[in-house]
Order: sequence, then structure tokens, then C-alpha cells
Amino acid sequence: MKPNKGNVCIRERDYVYEFNAGNQHLVLTVPLKFPVQENVSHLHGRLMLLHNLPCFIENDLKQSLSKFIEEETIKDYDREAEMALEAVKSGKVDINQLADAWSKAYKETTLEYAKPEETSWDEDFADVYHDLIHSPASETLLNLEHNYFVSISELISERDVELKKLRERQGAEMDKVMQELGKSLTDQDVNSLAAQHFESQQDLENKWTNELKQSSAIQKQEYQEWVIKLHQDLKNPNNSSIRHRCTAKIFGVFQSVHL
Repeated sequence: MKPNKGNVCIRERDYVYEFNAGNQHLVLTVPLKFPVQENVSHLHGRLMLLHNLPCFIENDLKQSLSKFIEEETIKDYDREAEMALEAVKSGKVDINQLADAWSKAYKETTLEYAKPEETSWDEDFADVYHDLIHSPASETLLNLEHNYFVSISELISERDVELKKLRERQGAEMDKVMQELGKSLTDQDVNSLAAQHFESQQDLENKWTNELKQSSAIQKQEYQEWVIKLHQDLKNPNNSSIRHRCTAKIFGVFQSVHL
């Protein structure tokens, strides 16, 4: 059990599922980290694919997995609640400070007490974008957005190809292991390989998720900055030459982007 950012404890537990296939009694053991961040349906589908599980256990496996995650999550909540109550009883937490913190949180999150929200930068940008999209600069904006779309699409295609190659390689490895099951290899060997495959897929997916997020964030920042500059030039009727240079530069920059 290791402390994570935001005082969240990461706990790893083995999910065990047993089933019969013909005369064989098989056991699937998968290490899961709690709190589980992944969608249960997504996780269930990956387990079916990764371990080449028979279709007749699909529904039962999903119900079993959902129940396991729900029960273990509730146990964690109960454990954390008991620790919090114990901290109050033992005097480690001051009740008055706790009451003040709850009161402050309630007022900050309740509309009746909340302060009027100030106009955000994104809202200001939305107004600027609205002006430009209904101006002669609209074609330039659409071209920029198209270039962004192409760049991200290329990244997604690269991700899909890499994930497909990994799954094919893992499928071949699992086929070889299953052929040796009961001979030179045991259920534990199969489960160990399956866990390694699962972790490798998680790592690869996380890598691509982070890369896509980073690329999107950079694109958003650059796009917003150039839109603001273009809007400022268009607002100045005596600055048409600068406006054209700015437009040309924007278009040229994003035409040359290859992520």
C-alpha cells in the first residue's frame, strides 16, 4: 500500500476467477490497483481478448468483476471512514476546525452562497472566436482547425498501429504458452504472462494518452494565441499589411506541422 498524490492510497489486490472448460478447471488471476480508474466494461473486454477467454463465461465474468471491484471499493471507503472517525475520537483532528472546514466547503460549492463567477479567459476567447468566425478570417480559422485535426489523426493512427502490433505479439505468445499448459507450464505461468501482457498494454496506452493530451494542449495554446493576435490586427483598420502577414504566418506554421 503506497500513498499517492492527493492522500489517495493505492492498493493492489488479486482478482481471482475460476471456471471450467471441458475437463479442465481454470483459474484467472489478475492484479488490480485500487481505486480502479478504468471503466469496468473496458477492463472486462480487455481481459476477454487478452486471455482468449471462451465466450460462454463473458456475462458471468463481467458480473463477477463488477461485484469484486464494487465490494473492494466499499471496503476502502469504510476503512477510510473508520480512520477518519478514529482520528476525531483520539483528538488528532480538532472538531472545531473540522466544522469550520465543512462550513467553508459547503458555502463555496453551494450556489446560494457562491460568489458570482468572473469571466474566464476561455469565455473571452469564445467571444473573440465568434467575431472572427463571422469575418473574412473564417477561412483561415477553418484551415488551422483542419491542420490540427490531421495532426491528431496521424498520432491516433500511430497509436492504433502500435497497440495492434503489441496485441498480435502477445496473442502469439499466449498461444504458445497455452499449448504447453499441463506439460512444461502451469496455470501460474499462464497467469503470470497474462499479468505481464496486461501491464504492458496499460503502459503503452498511458504513454499514448499522455502524448495525445500534451499535443492537444500545445495546439490549443498556440491556436488561442494566434487567434487573439489576428483579432487584434483585424480591429486595427490601419494595420492591414500586418494582418495579412499574420494570417499567412499562421497558415504556414500549421501547414508544416507533422506530429
